[in-house]
Formats: sequence, structure tokens, C-alpha cells
Amino acid sequence: MLPIIAEVIAIGDELTTGYRLDTNSRWISQQLCDLGINVMYHSTVGDDLKANVDVFATAAERADVIVCTGGLGPTADDLTRQAIAAMAGVELLLFDDQLEHLEAFFARRGRTMAPSNKIQAHFPAGADVIPNPEGTAPGIEFKTTHTTTPATIFALPGVPAEMKQMFFATVEKKLMTITGVGSVIHHHVVRCFGSGESHIESLLPDLVKRGRDPLVGITASGGTISLRLTTRAESVERCLEKMSDTQVTIESILGDLVFGFNDDLLETVLVKQLNDATATLTIADFGLHGDVASMLLKAGGNVAGTASDGAADKLTNQEQVIAKAQSVLSESEANCALVIGNVNRSEDAIKNGKSQFWVALVCDGVEPVSESFSFCGHSATRQVIACKRVLNFLRLQQRGRNRPQSRA
Repeated sequence: MLPIIAEVIAIGDELTTGYRLDTNSRWISQQLCDLGINVMYHSTVGDDLKANVDVFATAAERADVIVCTGGLGPTADDLTRQAIAAMAGVELLLFDDQLEHLEAFFARRGRTMAPSNKIQAHFPAGADVIPNPEGTAPGIEFKTTHTTTPATIFALPGVPAEMKQMFFATVEKKLMTITGVGSVIHHHVVRCFGSGESHIESLLPDLVKRGRDPLVGITASGGTISLRLTTRAESVERCLEKMSDTQVTIESILGDLVFGFNDDLLETVLVKQLNDATATLTIADFGLHGDVASMLLKAGGNVAGTASDGAADKLTNQEQVIAKAQSVLSESEANCALVIGNVNRSEDAIKNGKSQFWVALVCDGVEPVSESFSFCGHSATRQVIACKRVLNFLRLQQRGRNRPQSRA
């Protein structure tokens, strides 16, 4: 069976001008992917009839399924129904039952329906209605007959609550009929930290090829690399069986780079490790503004933390941070102390790769461990990635892995 190709279209001047963020397309794409439909195109178009007709015409030639949101209201800039009809070369017809539904909707609220709302009871000839139980904008299901291959259009309102309700009540079932899905689509995410996206992909060349089953996709966000396994079977249990060998291979190749699964974060994984070991941690942070402690506290960690601008202490080398960690531990009731040294945040140092910072961990009855990290990368992400490097350092130490005590 050939893959089913989908296009998602978002309609509205508020989107093309940047006044509103398009979250509908992201949500719809996730639902389509969960149904095994390949979303290959996203389009965004303003409130112009010709532009809408062109976008629908292009989508109908290259996609099997088109899901659009927006443009179904009663005002002059709501043009979705007109655009679909013009693209297909059919008339707009008044559906009497939908007009009655609209009139009753307003009557129940003690309001008089404006004449402009009548357009919402018009549909392209040959279309089916997608009911909107809690709004005035019914959706449209329309199958093209003039294109090279048939395409099915599902037009939904732009209001997210109405759109999602209508998708689950009507569109999802229609899509399952189109796809012939009689099985379960299941996803499992392996989450990694400590190496770049391209390097991790190079370690798994045969696993990230398109067309394999399970499919393995790779994405990066804030230094965290996610490997998303997707497969289809008659049950979740069978999906997990199909994924098992691939997951084992990934974990055996990537080793300590793997820190968790699905919704795990470095801080939540670390907090669980600390709790399981009944470990308490105090953090003296001279370089990262207290953000590491904040992340752990938000994740439920038993952590005490202080942040300093580093004016009183200059902790720029291994010996200094170890000595400071030992001092902090001796003055604390915790059984582990982490010190984050000063960070050189000058652009020249960062640009030339000379912005390094040291961290040291001292725990009761254990030799001190320390490591240096680069403070680098894009200005928008270097702070969070630096914090994650510290969290990952703690995670690896807590796991008791054999790590070098220092690294230049």
C-alpha cells in the first residue's frame, strides 16, 4: 500500500502577519502522524480568495488528505468554503438543515442571527458537513474529482477547542477509513544527551533510514537529542515487541548518552536517582545564576542551592572548585556538595572556544570528582545547555560510571 500523503493548511491574516502563533498545524500534524499518515507539507495563507484557491489547488494535486483550519466564520474575510468551491469548479449550495441548526443555535442563546451568518450554511456542491456541536462554524468534508488523483479535504474552524472536538468526533474516524487502519500506531522516544545530532545519527546509520519498521526519527532541542520509534501493529504490546530489538541496539550503541525515555528530562531522571539513593545535595553556583538548582527543585529534588556573582570567590580551575566543594560540604547538612565555578561570558572568549567552567562534586566517603565544560553555542541556548551539561555530569556520577576525574 502506498503511503498516504497529507498537507496541513492554516488560513488567516493573523497568521501570515505574525500576530498569532499557528499551534493548530502542529497539533493536527501530530494526530495525522499518529494515524500513520505522512505529513509532507504545511501551508499558511492569508485572507485572500485567489491565494486560497491557489493553495488548495496545489495541495489537491500533491496530497491525498488536506486538513485546513480557519476561514469558516461569517465575515467577509472568511473565504475557505468559497475557495474550495472555486478550486473544484462547483457551486456553493445552501444546506437547509444547517441553516436551521444555525438559527436554533442563536435562538437558544436568546440572540438574533445576523444575515452574514447565513453563509455558514453554504457548502461546495458534493460536500458533507462536519458537525460543530458547540459553535456556529460547521466543518466541510470535500472529495475532489478533477485532480490527477482524488484528494479529501477536511476544513475545520480555527478555534482550537472546536477544531479538536470536531477532529476527534468526526475527522479521525474518516481518516481511519481512508488509511484502512485496523491497528495501533505506537511511539516510543529514547532521549539522549552528551553528543550532537549529526554524530548520534552517524552512530546509527542503518536505524534512521526512511522506510524501515520501526521508523526511527531524530530531533534536537536545547542539546537534548530525541530518537522517536514508530510502528504499527494489532496492539500496543505487539508494537513494543516490534520495537524491542531496535531499542536494544540503540541503547547498546549509545550507552551513557541515553538518559531516559518519552517525557523524561535530565533533571527528573537525576532527581529519581538522588531519591533512590537517599542522597541530599547542596549546590554553590558561581557561574550559572542558580539555574541548575532551580531545575532540580522544580523537578522535586531535595536540593539546597545558592547563587553568587562570583565577586567574593574566583573559581576558575580544578583545584579551586574542589576545595570550595569540600568547604561547602563541611558546612552543610547534605551528604553531597556541588560547586559550579565562574563562567567567562565574554563574547571573545566564547567565540574563540576559551570559555570553560569547572564543576566539582564531593560526597561523604567518596573521592572528589570534577570536570570542565565549554560555555559555547548560540546565545539563545548556551545557558540552558551549560546547565544540562552539569545535570548530565551529576547523572553519570550518580550512576557510578567510571568517568575521568578531570577533562581539559
